[in-house]
Amino acid sequence: MLLLAIFISTVFGVLIGAGSCYLWRELLVKRQLKQVLSVMESSVNREDISLPIVSQLRRRAIIIQKQQEQLEKQLFGWQSLLQVAPIGYLQLDADNQVLWCNETAQRLLQINKWDAGKTRLLLELVRSYELDQFIDRVRLRSVSEEESSQFTNELIWQFHFGYQEAADSRSVWLKANCISLTDGAMAIFIESQQDRVDAATAQERWLGDLAHEIRTPLTSIYLLAETLQAKVTPDLTRWADRILKETNRSIDLVQHFSELSRLETSSTQNLRLGSVDLIRLIDDVWHTLAPIAAQKQIEFVCTGLPQLVLELDPARFTQVLINLFDNSLKYCPDRGHIWIDIELLGSNRVEIDLFDDGSGFTQTDLPHIFERLYRGDVSRQRLPTSNSNLNSQTTGSGLGLAIVRQIILAHQGTIVANNHPTTGGAWFKIILPNN
Repeated sequence: MLLLAIFISTVFGVLIGAGSCYLWRELLVKRQLKQVLSVMESSVNREDISLPIVSQLRRRAIIIQKQQEQLEKQLFGWQSLLQVAPIGYLQLDADNQVLWCNETAQRLLQINKWDAGKTRLLLELVRSYELDQFIDRVRLRSVSEEESSQFTNELIWQFHFGYQEAADSRSVWLKANCISLTDGAMAIFIESQQDRVDAATAQERWLGDLAHEIRTPLTSIYLLAETLQAKVTPDLTRWADRILKETNRSIDLVQHFSELSRLETSSTQNLRLGSVDLIRLIDDVWHTLAPIAAQKQIEFVCTGLPQLVLELDPARFTQVLINLFDNSLKYCPDRGHIWIDIELLGSNRVEIDLFDDGSGFTQTDLPHIFERLYRGDVSRQRLPTSNSNLNSQTTGSGLGLAIVRQIILAHQGTIVANNHPTTGGAWFKIILPNN
């Protein structure tokens, strides 16, 4: 009897333990199911809250599956739309692997081995280090707010394809716009700029040829007028002088057109770079113009770095300084001032600020300052004093600042025009590389 009681007690204990384990396991499973439901409930309604948990899960899984199918249909629709779009589109993940691209992007970037089911690095498909580095810069631009504000998400570059074959050196100008997505992913839109480049090149070539053709007869007219000047009667001399003056002005205008055309079509090829002490160059140019400044008693002040050596074309940059000084001298008041301030921006850039206390630019003029043949509002001009001989040249040819901009761009720099916040006069900000 004792053994039977022990046996029954043991079996009963095992059953109780097994039952407890089963109940504990059921509670654990139920708790986990509730956690799954809590995750899913944000995307579905809680109309089925009275149903068993398994039924709720089954119901919600069906709803989520339908939502996923709907999202997949929307994705397919967007991809179909992008597939026929006239603009190229690529989508990259955080590791610069191409997740998807449309047919236009494949054509523009010469992607011949695209497989939608296989992700590959961008550089494996598109041999463009400019594009790859540009994407990395866009991805990292949020590190510094200052750099981010000065950075653009647009890249225009010359894409060479088929470069591995020496016989194929074709290239095309492209523009890329990069947009940051979530988790480091990137969306890139690609457009061809070749038509614009070809049109601009043809226009510049036409202008250059026209300027060259016009200069020859103008030179002949100048020589004839110079010959007539010595032979006409005194009462006609002033007319001969007028012809010489206007012909000479026309020759200068044609020369500026030719120069601007050369700068715009092959800017870097026309540079003869050398190590130049910028401070000394500024001082030499100002002394050249000092007699003109003395007529209006205009004072020049140079602040910032005492010495700075840059890789510049001294002749071209002299032209930049002469044009900018000339602009300030025209519009400065008597006993006015012209300032130049030179500072380093980091380790590889230089900022040159040239400003005066003249009348400044009008808001209408500012967007067009560097356009060729644009002359500012005459209301900006200050009336010169009687001892000034600048009154005949106050409007200029309208090409000086356009040439300045092209020379700065040829030096891989930038120039911006504005009105100085303190003096109210014209303000030119130049940024040059300091390599």
